[in-house]
Amino acid sequence: MKFIFLLMGAALLTALLLFSLGCDREVTFEPSDDQASLNSCFTCHGEDGLLLAAKGEWENSVHASGSNVDYTNRGGGDDCTRCHDHQGFLDYLATGTVNPPYDQVSSIHCFTCHSPHDRGNLSLRTEAAYTLENDYVFNHGGANLCVTCHHSRLSADDIEDSMEVYVYWGPHHGPQGDLLAGTNGYEFNDYEYETSPHAYAVEDGCVGCHMGNVQAHDGYEVGGHSFNMEFVNEHTGDTSNLVSICADSACHPSTKSYDVDGKQTEIAGLMEELEVLLYDAGIVDSLGRPNGLPYPPVGPQLIEDKNITGALLNFLLVKEDRSMGVHNYKYMEGLLESSIEYMESLVPPPGSSSYPITLLRSRAAH
Repeated sequence: MKFIFLLMGAALLTALLLFSLGCDREVTFEPSDDQASLNSCFTCHGEDGLLLAAKGEWENSVHASGSNVDYTNRGGGDDCTRCHDHQGFLDYLATGTVNPPYDQVSSIHCFTCHSPHDRGNLSLRTEAAYTLENDYVFNHGGANLCVTCHHSRLSADDIEDSMEVYVYWGPHHGPQGDLLAGTNGYEFNDYEYETSPHAYAVEDGCVGCHMGNVQAHDGYEVGGHSFNMEFVNEHTGDTSNLVSICADSACHPSTKSYDVDGKQTEIAGLMEELEVLLYDAGIVDSLGRPNGLPYPPVGPQLIEDKNITGALLNFLLVKEDRSMGVHNYKYMEGLLESSIEYMESLVPPPGSSSYPITLLRSRAAH
């Protein structure tokens, strides 16, 4: 009997020890082997489904697929590595710079944004305000971490006359932070720009919309850590989305589409109009990219008029933002309308087929 009590006491002590650790092993370091470490999480944290749901959603995200993974650990500069590589992102947060290539190839994943083994919780690594390239301070809570990568890599203030542009010139693929805040577009003189309130209307900006209410959607394809706002089932054609976030607000009650009052349709029309003007002037190619030598190789073209370069930047900002106005309809409308007005002022008069000499010089470069 005494032996049985001793055995029970040892078992209880072991159970208390495991409970205090929260896992069957003490973890005091950031995991070095991604897949093994991520899989081992579910040994302890699978019962309530929280991490399993996040894992399933993440695997259906744009972040976890395609070029976002292909550009992992690509050295030679910080444009790719600081946002496409786990070690690069942590390096950037800690030091403001990166030092690629790293010893281990690791795309962004759970521990890129969260540090549960150090913090003991799933809080974000940082919610510090982020300063955009034009020195605007973006400060919207949890969205600040998103905007560390989702911002234009170019400041509109740096645009000047006689500027070379090339196929990859411009804001890159993530200017959402700039447009949400209504800043860093090329603003023409004598045009009054407005901005929409979405940056402040939703708690934590990007997070409030793109993660949504988990009880308001099903599956792993929209919301949560997928960050997708819409998904079309390729088998049934059914569409899943998070439009309920808009419909439940005081601003857009009962809307059934992101194209509220036809604003997305309007932005799409302005984009098409501006693209035609830029194409006819030789500024963009048939794919809407800044013109250069035939691809490949990529070569620059010289644009002598900074207003033309500014119109090109505004076109690329809205194109790469990909929300077609949702992030900031008023600001995007202003950027496109003012760019169209300027480009239309350069169209050759009736009976003439020649553009001003500044455009002819830029066209001669390709």
